[in-house]
Amino acid sequence: MVSANKEKDWAVALKKGNHNAFKNLFDEYAKRIFVFAKGYLKSNQEAEEVVQEVFVKIWNVRESINTDLSFKSYLFKITYNYVREVFLKKKRENNYKHELLDLAVDFDNRTEERIDYHSLLELVEKLINQLPPRQKEIVILKRKNGLPVKEIAIMLDISPRTVEKHLSEALKSLKQSLTDDSIAGLLFFNLFVHSPK
Repeated sequence: MVSANKEKDWAVALKKGNHNAFKNLFDEYAKRIFVFAKGYLKSNQEAEEVVQEVFVKIWNVRESINTDLSFKSYLFKITYNYVREVFLKKKRENNYKHELLDLAVDFDNRTEERIDYHSLLELVEKLINQLPPRQKEIVILKRKNGLPVKEIAIMLDISPRTVEKHLSEALKSLKQSLTDDSIAGLLFFNLFVHSPK
């Protein structure tokens, strides 16, 4: 473990744009940041991405680093914030999927016996991913991100009518793919047809 004085020397050099100091700090802390992030996220890939994001930010804001304060504490504060963002995003995405099913399907013992809840979630994602790129983009903006048609039209520089046409075509394609599963069909009927524009 590096001494506080050595760490401060590296931080001072980093602030001046010294690449060797940056490498020394990376070598000293990258593994610990990875372990910290993986402890929360339970994913090697996501933990590696956090390490990368943290050190990219450290380099980009190097001139504003306060070298009178503990660099290690500063580094782990940034790490914690990144981990928190990833964790909350994952939680929101999972909640989104579960809420859609809860809203769209009236689950009882009979329906629970007929379908696998998680398989239905996976089927929903798979079918959306198979849509043409523009349809997929609009479906995600509308149904996952909750943006109104007018806002999507402005964002994509197309008319609201075109947005609605893409949504309609996506719905038609999805419903055709789900004709053999009445519960999944009900899910999409409630989710897309009865949701407000």
